[in-house]
Amino acid sequence: MSNHLNQILDGIEQGLVSQAELESLQKAITAGYGGAGKPTDLTYGGVIQSESLESTLKSVTFDMKNLKFWPAVSIDKAYNLFEQYNRLIGYGSDASPYIGEGGAPQEEDSTYIRDGKKIVFFGTRRKVSHQMTLVRTTVGDVVAQQAKEGTMHLLKHVERELYWGQAHFQAQATGAMTGALNDVPSSSIALSGLLQQLLIGDDDSQQRSGDFEGFGDWKTIGQDLEGAVVTQDDIEELAVITLENFGSPSQLHMEPAAISAFVRQFYPQFRSAPGLANQTVGYDVNKVTTTAGAIDFKPNLFLRPKDGCRAAAVNSNAPAAPAVAASASSVSTSGLAAGTYQIKVTAVNDYGEGAPVQEASGVVLTADQTITLALSSIAAGTKAFNVYLSAPGGAVGTERFVGRFKNAGAGNYVLSNAKAGGLGEAFLLDMSAECLRFKQLAPLSKINFAIVSTALEFAVVLYGALFVYTPRFNGFFRNVGK
Repeated sequence: MSNHLNQILDGIEQGLVSQAELESLQKAITAGYGGAGKPTDLTYGGVIQSESLESTLKSVTFDMKNLKFWPAVSIDKAYNLFEQYNRLIGYGSDASPYIGEGGAPQEEDSTYIRDGKKIVFFGTRRKVSHQMTLVRTTVGDVVAQQAKEGTMHLLKHVERELYWGQAHFQAQATGAMTGALNDVPSSSIALSGLLQQLLIGDDDSQQRSGDFEGFGDWKTIGQDLEGAVVTQDDIEELAVITLENFGSPSQLHMEPAAISAFVRQFYPQFRSAPGLANQTVGYDVNKVTTTAGAIDFKPNLFLRPKDGCRAAAVNSNAPAAPAVAASASSVSTSGLAAGTYQIKVTAVNDYGEGAPVQEASGVVLTADQTITLALSSIAAGTKAFNVYLSAPGGAVGTERFVGRFKNAGAGNYVLSNAKAGGLGEAFLLDMSAECLRFKQLAPLSKINFAIVSTALEFAVVLYGALFVYTPRFNGFFRNVGK
């Protein structure tokens, strides 16, 4: 081979090499892109090339800067699986404060309420083979890398559940969405999230002050925008309501698309100076000043609402969907627009959501009617049902998440217009520790499992609960347009 190559080189110098020999030499020294295939595909110069791989792992998913609620909420220590606290709701009655000369004031008592939350447990399991720990990788310590990624996976769920744990449950008979504990599965192991606690606190007399009774009506802290974009007036009105409830809201948590829709309302106010170069267009709106003070906007990707349903179950342990039939009804609650609706239903247990079942023919409604779902053939272990509904006149496959019901057995479940498909919530929050706090029995921790094979297994866990001590210091918008 060496002699043949030398003959070719000599021939080049003397001008005696044929075209075929030149092409053969060119093939022998071409690098090519062989590294794009499997090793046995490498030919010619590609065989002796050193592969080039960047040492930094590129991520197309979220990182810590995308978390808004978890880094901002105050953290405290928990010492029991059921953590309790006392709530003061009144300093005394509204009896006359005056006394006559030589008299004595009337005896008064403060009013206290005991309340509490159960600690819930978050976790994710990871596994790395012993052999994998021995080979050279581009990420360094592969166990540490898996622990980091497991932590981020867990925080994804924690961030969502802080807002929506046990949320969007509707009353079986009416379709109303009040956050009531009776509408939630009694065996639920989920966190009681922000939305549920605000809904309960909005209607609970034991969570409002008794010192201002008779001085104006109590106003709801939840505003249903029915698909409209949040306006400055909406924020001002809700901020004043929380202020009158003694709150000091400082942050508005919304999905980015909803904040973008809010900001675009101010574009017409932008003015440019003709003839000037390097002008910046757009409008920077990252806070709004209200009677209750300045409110910072917190765009949060994790507030993007649950939309369409998955085609398959999240894992093999998720339950099969029930049989479903639908009909029009007229229950005295928020009704739907007229039209033909397509419906999907899934079953949910502690492992997650199962595959959907399509209601056979769709249901035709007149204006302000509700839908009665007749569910049967319910799989064992099912805790709840998720319901997906199309827009009126929508095709099969366009269904969006509109709420859920606890499993109360085979029977009828009324679906109303409490939650619109594709629309979510925004939260006006007083982030002080006296208003809301996360109490943790165990912080984010890595627990190593016993080694029973040539693999290292571990779990990343977090034990805790969200406490909204003063729900009416906060406010929220439902069905926010974007």
